[in-house]
Amino acid sequence: MRKKWLALALSMAMVVGSITGCGGSDSNKDASDSSKSNDSAKVETVADGGGKVLNIYVWNTEFKERFEKYYPDYNKDTKSIGDVKVKFVTNTNEGGVYQKKLDAALKKQDSASADDKIDMFLCEMDYVNKYTNTDMALDIKSLGLTDDDLSQMYDYTKQAATKRDGTLRAVSWQGCPGGFVYRRSIAKEVFGTDDIEKIQEQVSDWDKFAAAAETLKGKGYKMLSGYDDALRVYSNNVSQKCVNDEGVIQIDPSIEKWIDTTKEYTDKGYNNGTSLWAEEWTADMGKDSKVFGYFMPAWGINFSMAEGSGAKKNDDGSFTPGGSYGDWAVVTGPQAFNWGGSFICGANGTDNAKLVADIMKKLCCDKDIMFNISKDTSDFVNNKEANKMLEEKNVTSDFLGGQSLVKALSAAADNINCSNVSPYDQMYIESLMAKMKDYYQGKVSKEKAIDNFKSEVIKSYPDLKK
Repeated sequence: MRKKWLALALSMAMVVGSITGCGGSDSNKDASDSSKSNDSAKVETVADGGGKVLNIYVWNTEFKERFEKYYPDYNKDTKSIGDVKVKFVTNTNEGGVYQKKLDAALKKQDSASADDKIDMFLCEMDYVNKYTNTDMALDIKSLGLTDDDLSQMYDYTKQAATKRDGTLRAVSWQGCPGGFVYRRSIAKEVFGTDDIEKIQEQVSDWDKFAAAAETLKGKGYKMLSGYDDALRVYSNNVSQKCVNDEGVIQIDPSIEKWIDTTKEYTDKGYNNGTSLWAEEWTADMGKDSKVFGYFMPAWGINFSMAEGSGAKKNDDGSFTPGGSYGDWAVVTGPQAFNWGGSFICGANGTDNAKLVADIMKKLCCDKDIMFNISKDTSDFVNNKEANKMLEEKNVTSDFLGGQSLVKALSAAADNINCSNVSPYDQMYIESLMAKMKDYYQGKVSKEKAIDNFKSEVIKSYPDLKK
């Protein structure tokens, strides 16, 4: 079970780095929807090309499963859309393999045979603007999508995928706002209630969060499982990119605060000393765990935690309750944040432009299809109208004990700002977690750990400087 879960977590979520520079901010209204442009402006429409093979580059099966089940024109028996064969090209995300393979294929796009041309490719939040800041990803408007098509998307998802010239280059069917997910039974024992409004009061800012951690400690519980659990929140609320215009690696004050807070929590026994994705970290989701909560996005709640709770995952993706399944609830927590998100790009040079556009419209803009995606999978979809329908129809989460996931996370989604996302985020965060652990465990000084972290980032990006 643990190995199976870890494989799922890694395949879905080499998103440990998909979080820097994208979080709650009062400046969201000013920085929001930078992609919006006048539809009347002249945008040359990409010619279709009449391709016979639709090549889609992905790193796991998540989009493939969504596509095969929810794209209405796909024939699963023939693996085709009409007379066009659909081919998924899958490469693992680990170690940057997916990006390397994708980059190599995109460089050969002009000389590739018709059946080998990339038509669509998926990107994660942590590196989406590596592609959207170039012409490798087509302007969404050139595919025929309009401002009206995009009007129900959360602004931050458009912000993250917008080129410097203001053109939107990718769209997503999902939003990944996060919250603080806590054990109801522990809340009742320690705080006398599991009511979401009252628990939110206990953790509504970082001072209250620390005070609640001290109260939990007095009752024999840990506030968090590991060193990395609050990183997503802090790194989503940075005021600058992780690398400046001169190529210097930066430590934002919010990252500095995470480092100091994690050291304090470790020394005071507020966390259980685990590392993200480790078996011990997963075990702390189980019924007999003494850990109170986790910071998680929607996918983390419904995939990672649901299986980690000890419930049995069925072949259709549903769960048979067991362990701590159903003993959880989610609140906003101290700060709004986002973790992850998959984006669809139309590849420059595609010979299936009409199909690419239709897939984007159906899976990322159609409120009824997106309603069904969320209803069936508990994914948080990138469509405000669909989410309103989910609330009105009282669609709830069994894992969260009957709580509405959409209602809980919608407020966070409205307050996320992705203006500081950078192409370096994945390796920045992975290296930060790996090297700061030595400081938390007392093996090296804070200064040495930070120096080691920067050196690790430079291994992946030799042109950067400390």
